[in-house]
Amino acid sequence: MAAALAWPCAGQASPAGSAVVQEILDGPELFIERRQAHVQERAFTPELVRTQKSRGQLGFAAGAAGRLNRFTQLRLGSTCFLLNSGQILVSGPQNGCTRSSRLSTRGTNYLITLLDGGEQEVAVLEGSVELQPLADGRPLAGAPILVAGGTRLRLSSQGALLWQRPLTADDYAAILRGPLFQGFTAPLPGMAALEAFVQRRFPGVIAAPPGPAVSRDPLVETVNRYRREAGRPALQPLSPDLAARNAAYLAPVLEGVLNSRDCDHDRSSWGAFQERMAATAKLIPTSEVIACPMPAGAWNPELIVSRWMGSPLHTQILINRPKARAIDCVRLERSGRAVAICTLWSPVAGGTP
Repeated sequence: MAAALAWPCAGQASPAGSAVVQEILDGPELFIERRQAHVQERAFTPELVRTQKSRGQLGFAAGAAGRLNRFTQLRLGSTCFLLNSGQILVSGPQNGCTRSSRLSTRGTNYLITLLDGGEQEVAVLEGSVELQPLADGRPLAGAPILVAGGTRLRLSSQGALLWQRPLTADDYAAILRGPLFQGFTAPLPGMAALEAFVQRRFPGVIAAPPGPAVSRDPLVETVNRYRREAGRPALQPLSPDLAARNAAYLAPVLEGVLNSRDCDHDRSSWGAFQERMAATAKLIPTSEVIACPMPAGAWNPELIVSRWMGSPLHTQILINRPKARAIDCVRLERSGRAVAICTLWSPVAGGTP
C-alpha cells in the first residue's frame, strides 16, 4: 500500500481516527468489531464498524458525521476510513477511502456506494471533493479529479472512471427521501449547506417547513378531554421544530411496529432519542403510549383512548404525571393497517416524572 494513504493497520488505538456512535435505527444491529455497539460508544482506529439490518450515524473526531446504510462495513483509519461494503453518507470534514479511490475534503456532503463486482459510485451532494483513483490501494498515474457538488460518477474496481454526469432533481429527491436521511434525528454538520445548495439548483425538492404547531390529531383532542374531566390542564402541542424531530424519530419505529404487528419496539432507540433531546432542547420526551396496529377502517380515537384509560399504567402516563407539559401523536397507515404512538414531554430540568 502507498504509505501516504495511511490505511488502517494493526496497532494501538488512535484517538485521531476515532468515531462515536450517535444514533442507531431499525434495531440494535450496529457492531464495533464483534461486540454490539450502543449510542455514545466510541470506536478507535483500526476497529471495524458494521451494520446488518440496522442503520446508524457516527460522529468522527474531526467533527464530521457519517451515516451507514444497512449491511455496511468500514474500518477506521488515521487519515481516512476504508469502506469495505455498503453505503455511507459523509457530512463535514472527513476523508473516505475504498480499494479504488480516496476522497479528500475539507467539509462537504458526499455519498459513497460500493456495488456488486467492486464498482463504486460517488455522489457529491454539495461542496467538492478531490478524488484520487486507486488500484489495490496505490494511486493511479495522473492528477486527482476535482469533483464539484451536484455530480455523480462511477469507478471500476481498478479505479478507472466509467462515467460522470450531473445529479438531477429526481436524484436529490430520491437521496433525501432515502434511508440515509429518513428517520434520523441526530444532526448533520453540513445539512444547512446542503439544503441551501439544493434549494438554489432545484427549488421545491427540499420539503417545506413543518406546518402549524397546533395538533389536530383526534388522539390529542381526546386525551385532553379526559384530562379536563380529571381536572388536569390540557397538554400543549410541540413547537414545529420538536414536532418534526419527534416525527423523524417515530417514522422508523412505526414502520417496525406495523411490519412486525407486535405492539412494542426496541427501547434503545427511545433512550437515544431522549438523550439527544435532553442535550439540545428545553423539553424531553418522558413517556410514550402506543395505539396498537389495527385495520385502518376500524381506527377510532375515542375507543383507543378509553382503552388506555382502562389501564392504570396508561392512566398514570396520560393523566397523573404533573410535570408533563406537551403531547404529540404520529400515526402511520400502510396496506390497510394503522398504528400510532403518542409521546409526552416534560421540561428537561424536571427530569422524568
